[in-house]
Amino acid sequence: DFIPLGRLCADPVLVLVNDQQPYQTLAEFVAAAKKAPEKIVYSSGGFYGASHLPVALLEKAAGLSGMRHLPTSGGGPAITAALGNNAQLTTQTVQATLSHVKSGKLRALANFGAQRSKALPDVPTMRELGYDVTYYLWVGLFAPKNTPAPIVSTLTAAIDKAAASPQFIEPLTTIGLEPSYLPAAEFAKFWDEDVRRAEETIRQIGKVG
Repeated sequence: DFIPLGRLCADPVLVLVNDQQPYQTLAEFVAAAKKAPEKIVYSSGGFYGASHLPVALLEKAAGLSGMRHLPTSGGGPAITAALGNNAQLTTQTVQATLSHVKSGKLRALANFGAQRSKALPDVPTMRELGYDVTYYLWVGLFAPKNTPAPIVSTLTAAIDKAAASPQFIEPLTTIGLEPSYLPAAEFAKFWDEDVRRAEETIRQIGKVG
């Protein structure tokens, strides 16, 4: 139903535990979760949402099952649940949790991005740790599918120009987002892959609630 015009940003998701947990590495967490998954509660912003799917990806990649899910009403409440130790684990973006990681209230065990975050260079990627998965919370611009081609061309040219400007890049950097613009053709490929991954993960989760 939509024509992708450009991906504006893509914030990688982190695997996070709170400061009351003993785990210093993802390997330590996975080992504990395999031994006693029922003792692990993970919080998310809601069923099938942007912080539920990456946990399911982690479960599949690491061979985990049996952890308990605490769905909340959004990313903020999910982070609060982890900070208050109502959940031991959560998966949230770099930008949303950077201050808590810097303060030591949350510990980032892994990064779902394809590369390490410049803001958290010591946090390894999932791929570095042997799990071939990536996951981002991204923002893009779209047009309705029947938009005339000349209008699409005008829009994509304007978006390409704007995305390269300091007026776009500097505010993103200020709030902890790394510029990760993709023009229309590259964004379309990324979007197709992201949709496929999301559909597979939702089927993996199955019916809940």
